[in-house]
Amino acid sequence: MNVDHDNQLTGAVIGAAIAVHRQLGPGVEETAYETALSARLTAEGIAHQCQVPLPLIYKGILLDCGFRLDVIVEKRLPLELKAVEVILPIHDAQLLTYMRLGGHPLGLLLNFEVAVLKDGVRRKVQTTSAASSQGVDTVPAGFDELSREILSGAIEVHRHLGPGLLRSAYEECLCHELGQRKIPFTRQHLTPLVCDGRPLGQFSEVSLLVGNSVPVQCLSVAELSALHEARLLARIRQGNWAYGLLLNFNAPTLVRGIRRLTR
Repeated sequence: MNVDHDNQLTGAVIGAAIAVHRQLGPGVEETAYETALSARLTAEGIAHQCQVPLPLIYKGILLDCGFRLDVIVEKRLPLELKAVEVILPIHDAQLLTYMRLGGHPLGLLLNFEVAVLKDGVRRKVQTTSAASSQGVDTVPAGFDELSREILSGAIEVHRHLGPGLLRSAYEECLCHELGQRKIPFTRQHLTPLVCDGRPLGQFSEVSLLVGNSVPVQCLSVAELSALHEARLLARIRQGNWAYGLLLNFNAPTLVRGIRRLTR
């Protein structure tokens, strides 16, 4: 890490972003800021790429979960562009995770939905790996054998990836862990919707059904809510299953993000 060069580079990028914000102001689409910032960087001779695919390598296996860096400058400085009224912890966590996946020690979060851009700039430095920052995580007592296997795999995923990624990445890696444990599962399981005993000709979907008996909903949210629980409970009743599992991978430790729901 060349501190002087990185300081000069981040300063140049922030200056370009400020110039874009002065002309466009807040209130336009994120893609417009990306296009304008890219043009400004090009005009200033700063090498960069937009919408760069970022693969996730999980235990030596390459997974394409649709991750994309908004902008990567000089192949070393990732930029996460936002146009939101409030920056949430998940936005910070996403950038830090992308930095870790790409091996980038420095990153910038630029939120253009502000009156003055300096209020929307966050400079992030990766000092520790996400895996080492997690607390001790073990399967809680009181779960049946299948649930314990599911949770053991989920905890392994969380230890490896840390919080902050997209839900689809966690589900993909969890499926890998279930496969390693030879536990059968189905993706996008459909259940016919019935109301007052009458088929509606439509279906509800469970993103992951394990062992043909346990619906699992993987999430990556700030915190689990009553709405999240109500959604899974509805799927449990419609599928006539005994219980289901909510797993919030954005929790600091996965144990804090586990909910077992019964009908």
